[in-house]
Amino acid sequence: MKLIGFFTIGFFSILLSAMPSMAQSNDIEGLWLTQNERAAVKIEKCKDGQSLCGDIAWIIAGGMQTDSQNEDESLRGRPLCGMQILYGFRQGKQANEWLDGKIYKADDGDVYNASVTQVDNNRLRLRGYVGMPLFGKTQMWTRVNPAEYPSCN
Repeated sequence: MKLIGFFTIGFFSILLSAMPSMAQSNDIEGLWLTQNERAAVKIEKCKDGQSLCGDIAWIIAGGMQTDSQNEDESLRGRPLCGMQILYGFRQGKQANEWLDGKIYKADDGDVYNASVTQVDNNRLRLRGYVGMPLFGKTQMWTRVNPAEYPSCN
């Protein structure tokens, strides 16, 4: 009976020690398709190595190609392809949450406060808001294979 108890404790010890590494397998870095499926954003660590950033890496054929809605008229001709639209996100208390970032919404040319939560390995919940998260909108983004969404030019 003691032997069964020993193996049971050993099994659960191994299982519990493996759980943090399982959680880390949900790496937020990668290519994510926006909810409306009109663009894919490459998310990775910013140049500072701490915060999270995201650049437009793919745009649907016939989709918006320039920053035509920017309030600064001199920027309205710049290409959306390669543009950084997510920046400044810092890791939250949970490994799957990133807070206090910004998202640029090219459709209306505005910048919003934002947070990102990685729901699982293939889904992100992105919430953009003005002031407080209560006053915002949530989108679900889906991880995609870069081979199926070739980089825009």
